[in-house]
Amino acid sequence: MPPASESPSLEAPNVVTIPYTPRQHFRAMHETKKRWIFNCSHRRAGKTVAICNHIIRKALENKRTFPPPRYAYIGPSFAQAKDLVWGYFKYYTANLPNVKVSEGDLQIILPNTAMINLYGGAAAYERMRGTYFDGAAADEYPLLNPSMLGSVVRPCLADYRGWAILSGTSNGDDHFHAQKKRADADPEKWDEFIIRVDQTDALDPEEVAEMRKDMTADEFAREMMCSFDAPIEGSYYGEVMNELHMLGRISGVPYDPNSPVMTWWDLGIDDEMFIWFAQQCGREIHIIDVVQNTGKGLEFYANQIKSKPYHYGAHVVPHDIRARELGTGKSREEVLRSLLGNDLYICPPHRVEDGITATRSTLRMCWIDAVRCEPGISALKN
Repeated sequence: MPPASESPSLEAPNVVTIPYTPRQHFRAMHETKKRWIFNCSHRRAGKTVAICNHIIRKALENKRTFPPPRYAYIGPSFAQAKDLVWGYFKYYTANLPNVKVSEGDLQIILPNTAMINLYGGAAAYERMRGTYFDGAAADEYPLLNPSMLGSVVRPCLADYRGWAILSGTSNGDDHFHAQKKRADADPEKWDEFIIRVDQTDALDPEEVAEMRKDMTADEFAREMMCSFDAPIEGSYYGEVMNELHMLGRISGVPYDPNSPVMTWWDLGIDDEMFIWFAQQCGREIHIIDVVQNTGKGLEFYANQIKSKPYHYGAHVVPHDIRARELGTGKSREEVLRSLLGNDLYICPPHRVEDGITATRSTLRMCWIDAVRCEPGISALKN
């Protein structure tokens, strides 16, 4: 993205101005006083330029002399940080007196001794550990490691109560969306900015109209309209889940004590395990609950089922439950029957394609509880 303007606008005390005029849709982000910022912007909105200048301004305004203020820009790769963002930082600080630029370290030291470092890629996380930051911006957040914020960046902000920006473009129901939900739930601490293409003048309207024709509906919804509901490409069930959303069938679905509950099992050990709780009500199937976890044994899931206030009919399990474990010599079927009784229905073997087709057909008969089934809804979308 080329510079938005050559006219100065953001001033730092006692230094010359920097050649940046914020676009109207980013002014509120620059002016916020909140510590945590969530920013989801459409493609080509100019968010990376805005983030760079937000860091520069905050760094110039920091009056602490020791230890010197320190700020971080975090991108998805070293190449992205060096080839694109490094140029922005050098351009917007070029007019400042006594600026020190270290090409090898991707570091800029400002006249007030504040340091700005660029980080990109998984290897950079280790470089960040053990240091401190007065502020950090994580750009293209959907492409970053989900554990980066909690395990690396958040501890680095503790010493001086540093701020953070989590910025990116929607990539469906992923860890970026999870951070949005966190911001939604805590508006006193978080400021949230959702910047759609129909709310800005960043792109020519004719270009936007052409993009709408050239992109799939889901791509345009995610990339340009900041939708977190649009499924990612390659999702087996994303289209069906969109249909259910539009029909209002992902909502509140109460338990009917007059109808028995079936459990549907997707067995797993190292991967995620899902157990769906379903009731057949006339021609409708009501999905009222889901249990999801990773790396747990059958006893854990049996206890989860028993703890629910439901009256059960059948427990529907896949055919591979008959496989015997080498350690015990018992099949998982035998173990599960000892835990839940004999109300097991074992599905016959089938081709993967047939299972996907059957699931799509079944989903179109379903009403799904939006709150209790949230982990499962997310998994089906993606």
